[in-house]
Amino acid sequence: MNSRPPFRWLVYLWLAIAAIWALSGLLLFSNDNRGTFGDMFGAVNALFTGLAFATLIYTTWMQREELALQREELAATRDELQGQKEQLRQQSETFALQQFENTFFSLLRTHGEIVNAMDLVDENNRVTKSRDCFRVWHKRLSGLHAAHAVYPPGPEATLATVQDIYARFYKSHQAEVGHYFRHLYHIIKFVKLSAVPNKKQYTSLVRAQLSSYEHVFLFYNCLSEMGYAKFKSLVEEFALLENMPQELLLAPARHRPLYAPSAYGEGDAA
Repeated sequence: MNSRPPFRWLVYLWLAIAAIWALSGLLLFSNDNRGTFGDMFGAVNALFTGLAFATLIYTTWMQREELALQREELAATRDELQGQKEQLRQQSETFALQQFENTFFSLLRTHGEIVNAMDLVDENNRVTKSRDCFRVWHKRLSGLHAAHAVYPPGPEATLATVQDIYARFYKSHQAEVGHYFRHLYHIIKFVKLSAVPNKKQYTSLVRAQLSSYEHVFLFYNCLSEMGYAKFKSLVEEFALLENMPQELLLAPARHRPLYAPSAYGEGDAA
């Protein structure tokens, strides 16, 4: 509702003042007793002063209304800019998430291609391909463990034994498994360093791609000198061993405690 007084009211006042002024002039011109009548003209001066003050009030009122409208427009503009800022923030987050997921799923596809490219040929020219290679390597690792494992008392001695057994295996199979674990490490590290809010949602997708024997080799690779310093902490943080069949470990009772419970998803929903 507009409370501003109509401008025509001020016009009417001005016309009334002009009429009074003109009438007083005619009366003074035709009246011989101008001095006495002139004293009465002081009332007209007071009227002029009053009307001027009324005009000032009217102008001030108009300015106040205009300032109020400007404040409302500024508030509306500020709200609109805030909405645009929030919209841009959401668009930026969506774009960043899309970029992350494009890279993540590209890395995941490449990892699958690395696995599919694996092949082994035994002395009878039988070919083992893809994930089945890890089953063959598990037999070889088990043989090395049976032949060379010695367990003095203490967890540090157990870790040293595991590292020695895996180092023997890795020396003969570095070209086959080295690339696999380097790429797997970089996928998990990429998720770790990203700004996505639910990182375990993506590391769980990586974990779901691993077969039982791949999980076992992840277990031993991250205890070895190749993975202990950097990869093992990521395995524990993201519970990458949660679905590992622990009966496939070379010595389950001795080896399982070498990881924190979080690596197996214990006490944390992964």
